[in-house]
Amino acid sequence: MKKILFPTDFSETANNAFLYALNLAKSIDAQVYIMHVYELPMITGSLSAGLIQNVYETVEMGSFENFKDNIPQLRKIAEDNQLSEIPMKFILEEGNFLYILRETIEEESVDFVVMGTDGNTGFEKMLFGSHTINVITSLKIPILSVPQGMSFQGFKNIGFTTVFDQKDKDALKYLIEIANRHKAKIHCMHVSKDGKFNHQVLKDWENQFANDPVVFEIYHDSDAVNAVLDFIKDKKIDLLTVVSRNKGFFDKIFSPGFTKKIANKNITPLFVFHERKA
Repeated sequence: MKKILFPTDFSETANNAFLYALNLAKSIDAQVYIMHVYELPMITGSLSAGLIQNVYETVEMGSFENFKDNIPQLRKIAEDNQLSEIPMKFILEEGNFLYILRETIEEESVDFVVMGTDGNTGFEKMLFGSHTINVITSLKIPILSVPQGMSFQGFKNIGFTTVFDQKDKDALKYLIEIANRHKAKIHCMHVSKDGKFNHQVLKDWENQFANDPVVFEIYHDSDAVNAVLDFIKDKKIDLLTVVSRNKGFFDKIFSPGFTKKIANKNITPLFVFHERKA
């Protein structure tokens, strides 16, 4: 059984993303690991060891109580959406968020990460800040990022950006599985910046996926970001999937300009797969 890691701070944004985690789990027969991480405060000054210990114990107890109090709410979200059969495991950890995230992924052999993101605070700042992009790219597992204000309405039109590389088919395989469960359509879009395009490649892909709910769209635009934004609007995309190929990809796709355009024109969860090296 596959494993989905869902880091949460129990905010409304995170709770909205929880439904995506549960539905993804249902689509691919996975269990969900719900993880909350807290950090002990840095204490400076001439405080006694006993007082410092009391502060730490208070923080630890408060974090545990907060964690315990929120578990029933998450279970209720699952029950209210007929998803209570999804296996769930709850994890409470103390330490640096990114370190714990990577450690848990490795120790539990996690297949996917699903998280809510907030443009100003929360996980997006921790995960997609300029100093942590290398950490995320090193995870090497797919990440589903659900923006603030997005509530799960089902998957009807799944977008997939492709350069028609053989490695893209690994991600497409998962998307077909999800699409079949939700009776959704996958729109594979390719951006041709110079107007030149190998039509034989397109034909080969169309033939290979002729029996799957997959259609192909070619956009001609010198600006790939604008093309993607038009694609989201034209096809009413409710889940955008991309395959990252290098750090430069993350610099562009999570740049303030791109996220601002997404926020202004459409709010779309982003499913990021990492390119597998040959």
